Amino acid sequence: MLLSLSSSGCGDLFKPTIKSICEDYPHYCADLNQDGWCRAEKSDIIRHRYDYQNDDSERPKFDLLLHYEAYDACISKASQIQHKKYREREFGRKEAAVNANKALRQLVWQTRHSTDPYVSYYQWSRFGHEDAKARFVSAAQAGIFTEPKYYVDLASIMVTQDPIAARNALFMALNQYANVDTDIDGSITSQLASLSLEMENYRMAYVWTKVSNHFAKGIDESQLVALATQFSLPVDILNELADDIIDAVSSRDFDAHSMKIDQL
Repeated sequence: MLLSLSSSGCGDLFKPTIKSICEDYPHYCADLNQDGWCRAEKSDIIRHRYDYQNDDSERPKFDLLLHYEAYDACISKASQIQHKKYREREFGRKEAAVNANKALRQLVWQTRHSTDPYVSYYQWSRFGHEDAKARFVSAAQAGIFTEPKYYVDLASIMVTQDPIAARNALFMALNQYANVDTDIDGSITSQLASLSLEMENYRMAYVWTKVSNHFAKGIDESQLVALATQFSLPVDILNELADDIIDAVSSRDFDAHSMKIDQL
């Protein structure tokens, strides 16, 4: 039984609880609210402080920024709730809200010029800093990120200046579903359909429209008929390609280069 536990990677079983962290390291918890509000958001901050207590690198700060954001939003709302019987709890939440906002602003300031790709993304997406945007674009084009959303955002930046680069970014977004356990975002294939139309690549506009219809489930296919009719498209071949793409995306095995879609 002991062998089974050790070989199954159950390290989380031996992590200290939030309660024990607060008992052993009270300074990790003292500035947060002490009542039951925002329990999950509060726990994320405490756990992060504990896990990275000896790590001053930039990457963990991205997660901490997100944790502070979530906690700040939650405790700010909670601080507005009046408690008729226990006014000290109300005061504690208000104090925690002030602390959370201060901590978030301080961390934002500390990471303003961070070269970490994820922190750069945060600084650009939240505050529009052009230097952070440039760092994010460079990192995304180098394939640093392993989640689809970052390549979708890269595509939104590139679409007006370089449609091919935007298309390739969306291909990368679909490719990254191999790394995440989330539903396929049908807007990615819809954007590929729109880009193909703008680039006057009507065959791929047909293909990506058909793929989008699959992931959107139940969309009117009149646009497919219109494209096929207006541009005399080889629909049998294109339908087969669309089916191949649907299979690849659904199985999280999409690779535009190996499928030679990037050449079409």
